[in-house]
Amino acid sequence: MVMILRRSEHSTVTIIAVIALILWFTAFSMIIYRVDHELDLCAHGGCGENPAIRDASIKQRILAIDNMEENELQSPEIPYQRHPILRKMNQTSNPIYFLHIGKAGGTSIDKLIQGYRRTLYTRKKYYGFNHFDWSYIQMHMMKNFRSKPMETEESGRLDVSRSADVITFLRNPVSRSISQFHYSKTLTWAKNMNASFIDQTLEEYVHDPNKTWFQPLNDGEGGIDFLSGIFKTDSWVMTDNIESEAKEYLRQNKTAACLLSAKRLEQTVWFGLLEDVDRSMKLLQISLGLPETPALQKRNSAPVEYPAPSNEIKKEIERYLPKDMWLYHFAKRLFEARWNYFMSVDGGVYVPPELPPLPEF
Repeated sequence: MVMILRRSEHSTVTIIAVIALILWFTAFSMIIYRVDHELDLCAHGGCGENPAIRDASIKQRILAIDNMEENELQSPEIPYQRHPILRKMNQTSNPIYFLHIGKAGGTSIDKLIQGYRRTLYTRKKYYGFNHFDWSYIQMHMMKNFRSKPMETEESGRLDVSRSADVITFLRNPVSRSISQFHYSKTLTWAKNMNASFIDQTLEEYVHDPNKTWFQPLNDGEGGIDFLSGIFKTDSWVMTDNIESEAKEYLRQNKTAACLLSAKRLEQTVWFGLLEDVDRSMKLLQISLGLPETPALQKRNSAPVEYPAPSNEIKKEIERYLPKDMWLYHFAKRLFEARWNYFMSVDGGVYVPPELPPLPEF
């Protein structure tokens, strides 16, 4: 009888020990899962932090960057460092950001890149099909690629030029302006507002002293404001949603905005010119490592042909666009330098172009 009781007590103790071991193992597993889960969240930019606190932190960093750039641009001699980005898109896993300038052939570029990315470069993210400026790229990378090692400059700021593959497509600002004017006549908002310019010729619009819509004549929309990242937060272009003193300074100091835009154009991995499509596509082929030269399809064009403007009206429009015209002149020089380098015209040596004389704003 005593033996039976002892065996029963021993069995009970064993059962209790097994149950305790199971409970301990379950609790330990839950702790391990929680740690792993939190580490996974951190890897994807979460880290269990409050989104509002995270966004505030990003905003503070962007403002700090803006302040550093403003200090640089306000120096007695505005610094201009050459940044020849001569790598190719197929050499990195960087995300691609397309700075889509309105009425410059950007819709066609979006469709083209998307088609090739689907077949060849699924590892590379592509951000396009929208209008955003340089400040948006900076903000977007800080929010979405925090787990990815990103290049920084000596100042500690995010170096977009090395952490992202920025591309863009430029057009002669006068031609872009004319296209903007005619295309806008077909848009719903213009028809709903019964906008006066709908019934005007280009000449009548340019000479109209009472016009209230200036988008075709806005200096900066042809490239400068996109590259310098100074669109206002309430504009039709996506930004970092921050109004800073540095941005306002660049809006007022047009020379500084031009130089910053030229610097960032040099930081693009690829850019093309609508007036030089064939060679632009050849350079795109080289950058993407494609077996053949892509064909750029014309998309999102005006539904009807419009009469060619006179040389006089072209010159009048050009006078509205000194910043964008200066950038376009530099872009043509930079395009030739890149063409000569990638086609080995200069023996495979990159020769950076000289800056054109700056306008007297």
